Formats: sequence, structure tokens, C-alpha cells
Amino acid sequence: MEHLRGIAGELQLADVRSQVALSLFTDFENFSTFKPADVQHATLTTTLDQVVAWAKALEPLRAA
Repeated sequence: MEHLRGIAGELQLADVRSQVALSLFTDFENFSTFKPADVQHATLTTTLDQVVAWAKALEPLRAA
């Protein structure tokens, strides 16, 4: 992941530093309903907060 992050930076792509590893077996009920395990909650929240921050920062570029 760290290697890909460096490549994304060279290509001037926005990247999210935090990462979370979700499992189909433990974080999805019946492989369809998203129910992350409690241990994933903090990391997932951080990752999604960073995605939202980038989305807001890049919004003016999408409007142009």
C-alpha cells in the first residue's frame, strides 16, 4: 500500500493515508449487510473522514 501511495503522489492523485481491512466473513452479515466489527470502528471512521475531507477539497475542481 505504501508503494502505491508514492506512485499516486507522483501522478498528483489525492490519496487517503488511513486504511482499513474489512472481511466479508466478519464485517458483513450474510455477505450483503455491512456490519463492521467493533475493532474496525475507529479505523473505518478515520478513513471515511479523510475521504470526505478530500471530496470537499476537490469539489471546486469537479464544478469547473
